[in-house]
Amino acid sequence: MQIDDIIELENNKNYLLLLESILDNSKYFLAVGLDEHDEPTKEYVVLKEIIENDETFVSQINNPIILNQLIADFQEDYDDEYNN
Repeated sequence: MQIDDIIELENNKNYLLLLESILDNSKYFLAVGLDEHDEPTKEYVVLKEIIENDETFVSQINNPIILNQLIADFQEDYDDEYNN
């Protein structure tokens, strides 16, 4: 998985991967939900990439400590990319 990929979650909703960060040797993504026309919605989620038995899965993150660290990382990445 990489930035700009569109993935479908178990809830049958599509998400566009916007930003990526590594935290404690795990890869995380900030993703935006897409509507039926693949247009961005106002729904954002943080997903953790899990690789098991050569298969890749994602899990939605709700842990506030992890979310706070990732939000800081994502903000820094965004600022580096778009505000410099």
